[in-house]
This record gives sequence, structure tokens and C-alpha cells, in this order.
Amino acid sequence: MADYDIGETIICSVEVKDGAGAYKDPATSMKITITDKNYVVKVNNADMTKDAVGKYHYDCQTAGYIDGKYEVAYKATDGTRITIQKETFNLS
Repeated sequence: MADYDIGETIICSVEVKDGAGAYKDPATSMKITITDKNYVVKVNNADMTKDAVGKYHYDCQTAGYIDGKYEVAYKATDGTRITIQKETFNLS
């Protein structure tokens, strides 16, 4: 888990690959949701920025956030197939 200071911009990034390990764009969408330690959703199903095939990022502005652990959920939707990858970070 990475540690950041409140007020810092956190660059949340994710890579999407197919079964063979090649970078792939989800056919429908790439979204992000960020939730704080009290289960308050800070970013709700927001679109991510595409950097290259299969590579996405989201700039999370943490001004006004509280200290503690946050969960990030990356959601790739490809037709009816949904894949979610999660990670956490800590703010203080």
C-alpha cells in the first residue's frame, strides 16, 4: 500500500491485457471508483484517461479528503464481461 499526503494529486493507473499478455482496450469502458475508510465514495464510476492501448490513468485530487485507507476499484467492461481490479492507498 502506497502512502500519500492529503492534498497531493495521486495518479491511479492500470493496465489491461488479454489472456496472452498483450495490451488490450476494453470494448465498452474503463472506469474508476475510490472509497474512503468510512465507505464514503469519493470518486464514483468515473471515466479514466487512455494513455495508450491498454493503459489508463486517473488524477485523483485529494484536497478535502480525510486521513486513512482508501480502496481503488478499476472496472473494465467488455460487452457483458466485467473485470474489476482493486488496490489501496493511505492518506495522512
